[in-house]
Amino acid sequence: MRKNKFRKPTAWLLVSAIAVFSLAAVACADSSVNKPVDNNDDSPTIGAPAGVIGSVGSGSSNSFPTSSGQAVAPEYNATAIESYPVGTSGGYGIASAYNTQSSAASSGIWVTGQGTIEIPADVAQVSIGVESREITVAAARQNAADAMENVLNAIKENGVSEDDIVTTNFNIYPETQWIEVSDALGRHSEPRITGYTVSNTVLVTVRDIDNLSPVVDTAATAGGDLIRINSIQFTVDDSLAFGAQIRQIAAADALAKADLYARAMGVTLGPLVYLSEIGSSVPMTTNYPQAEMAMDGASFKSTPISSGDVNLSVTVQAVFAIGG
Repeated sequence: MRKNKFRKPTAWLLVSAIAVFSLAAVACADSSVNKPVDNNDDSPTIGAPAGVIGSVGSGSSNSFPTSSGQAVAPEYNATAIESYPVGTSGGYGIASAYNTQSSAASSGIWVTGQGTIEIPADVAQVSIGVESREITVAAARQNAADAMENVLNAIKENGVSEDDIVTTNFNIYPETQWIEVSDALGRHSEPRITGYTVSNTVLVTVRDIDNLSPVVDTAATAGGDLIRINSIQFTVDDSLAFGAQIRQIAAADALAKADLYARAMGVTLGPLVYLSEIGSSVPMTTNYPQAEMAMDGASFKSTPISSGDVNLSVTVQAVFAIGG
């Protein structure tokens, strides 16, 4: 009976202590929840949707930009996530690093224009050479030198200036023949030098076309059997005089092509954004003279040579913008 009276008061004391600690915990939790928010705190509440923040920093009334087509917080009707292209300022006052103008290399109407005119040739360039074959180098060189001297004198006597005569090639090379020999290594073939060839070539500019045939004939006579007439090319003395005319034709051709493509595609031809001259040429027509060796009394017949016309051309590449 004495044990029962001792345990009962002790149990009640334990229950009372537990109740007191529980009330204290509840009171602390309530005070934490009901704590007032400091109005001087500039940082927004964590978790608040974008768009409800009215300002950044104290005293500011500027809000973040919003745009259509973005993710929107439903209860605030404001942009939750703002996306911007890479390189743009995003509306925050930072200078854009993206160049919005597209380069000519990626858009537009690309065309090429060509201008060509035909004009009579007024200059001829004749490649004249001599070639000598002898057993020794000295003999071959001497014969070639004598023949070339006779050729040059004959050309100058026909009104060609010395400044219009230029050496373009001089060559000495051995003539070889393969023979069969027998030695300690057995029978085999090896090259043997049988002689030497000396060649000398000059380029002669004849500025009077009517004098071309006499120049060729006298050179052939003076050089004898060693003469070599390699080629004749015709051109114009001053091609720059026709440069402006040819370029205007090429530019007009490019513009006409671009306008045709624009109308065919149903767009408007915009301004010119790029132009480059990609080729210009003064081609030389070639004619190989056929010397008639038949005798007419004591002289040869004159070599017939026809100069013809020369084509001068310029090619340009142009890029036009598409207007719409």
